[in-house]
Amino acid sequence: MIDIHAHLCFPGLLEDKERIVRECEKEMTVVIVTSARLEEGICALDICSKHDKLFPTIGFHPVEGGTEVRRIMELIRERKDDIVGVGEVGLDYHWVKDDKKREQQKKVFSDFIKLAEELKKPLVIHSWDAEEDCFGMLKDVTVPVIMHCYSGPKELAERILEKENFYISISTHVLLSKQLRKIAKIVPLERMTIETDAPFLSPYKYMQAKGTEGRLKPGFDPEKNYPWNVRFAAEKIAELKGVDVKEVITKTTDTAKKIFGLML
Repeated sequence: MIDIHAHLCFPGLLEDKERIVRECEKEMTVVIVTSARLEEGICALDICSKHDKLFPTIGFHPVEGGTEVRRIMELIRERKDDIVGVGEVGLDYHWVKDDKKREQQKKVFSDFIKLAEELKKPLVIHSWDAEEDCFGMLKDVTVPVIMHCYSGPKELAERILEKENFYISISTHVLLSKQLRKIAKIVPLERMTIETDAPFLSPYKYMQAKGTEGRLKPGFDPEKNYPWNVRFAAEKIAELKGVDVKEVITKTTDTAKKIFGLML
């Protein structure tokens, strides 16, 4: 299994990262350790340099990324041979309603798009309530694009899938969201990746309601998400598509390897 988006250096997991990494080494094929702010990116680079199954991406969150945009871009250039992608980057209209601030987000996002194209690195996109504008800014790029934690309209997902270099990532939120289940049904496995967005989007409440919370790994906070929980997303996708979960895991793993250029 490959979790294409886990914040192992985010508060909540950072404090326990070594124990989490040991479990990832047992359970996972690969974990893409994502970042959205400078200190998180530096941490991701460090932890991935020490573990063969961890690979970093460096990015800038449109709301929570801080003020060091230029330093993050410099870090991406400096460590271009060590990272497998640029992200997460993008737009966030869920928290930002002011038009001027949204325009500023677009300027920053445009710079990261150009940088990814320059370095020929995949883009991992944050697009909360801004999926249409994100797609409009991305539709002519040539590098692979992953719509991380996609939750936009089904009609837009269909248009996204018309672009051969675009992929839609289905998170563990598929367990809870009817809308996301509709999206998962239409995305071919060859164009899908799966993720946890750890430590966010824990499957605990869903599994508690189903009486299956005992399947969660003991000794870890059930209110937090962990890379190995991506299996539960794979199981739900398999159910929705009427296929074996092994097929979902195999195909999404192969897709992630292709996007990030992983020779495993």
